[in-house]
Amino acid sequence: MTDDITANYHGGHPRSVEAHEATKPRKNTDYIRILQLLRQEPAGLTCDEAEILLGMRHQTCSARFSDMKRKGWLVTRGKRRTRSGCSADVHFEASTA
Repeated sequence: MTDDITANYHGGHPRSVEAHEATKPRKNTDYIRILQLLRQEPAGLTCDEAEILLGMRHQTCSARFSDMKRKGWLVTRGKRRTRSGCSADVHFEASTA
């Protein structure tokens, strides 16, 4: 089993595998930044809101949120509109929810 949350989508494409390997050194720092931000936001955050507040690229922030949900570190409660007008889950740190 791979720790690449997008492996089912890219099917092991060499460039995607390379990209995943390149992100590994930064993942823990990204997790910490997201968790620290969520602790400051009692109403929770969407991934879109976290992207803006942290200055993260969508692909990075979305992947970290997916990782953290899979690990059980985040829970979702409710929905909110994003910049694009779509609804998105509101996330909270699992230990505080």
